[in-house]
Amino acid sequence: MLPQVGDEVVVSCEPACAEVVRVDARYITVKWPWGVIDDSSSFRWDGTNALPYGDAHPEWVPYRIEPAASELRVGDMCTVSIPPTRLHVGHHEEYNPPRNLGWSPAPTAGIHVLPPEKADDEEAGCMLYLGGAEPVRLEPVED
Repeated sequence: MLPQVGDEVVVSCEPACAEVVRVDARYITVKWPWGVIDDSSSFRWDGTNALPYGDAHPEWVPYRIEPAASELRVGDMCTVSIPPTRLHVGHHEEYNPPRNLGWSPAPTAGIHVLPPEKADDEEAGCMLYLGGAEPVRLEPVED
């Protein structure tokens, strides 16, 4: 069951190793450790994901890179994860059939999450895909 808009959840994702393929002043791009390229898809995902880093960056994602992105260079190995983080649900979507995004397995749902202190900022947050490649875990917050 998907959380409802306005719910708070604890989101986590177990660590996985990834290779750094690009680093610039705003993003670190890694070979995404979850899922495989779906060659039958009309979407041309290249198997990578660019994650923003740095305190001044306007984008936000719950993913964490270790060691710190500022210490990494192309070809280095790093760990990508989502440490258990309490987040606000901005909206959710269910996909039937699973959503074709260019990777396999395709996700069956998505939730838009953001830090609770930014719950009123419609531009903040990140879409996480569920039921597909990434082992994202959700736990309800019951206060």
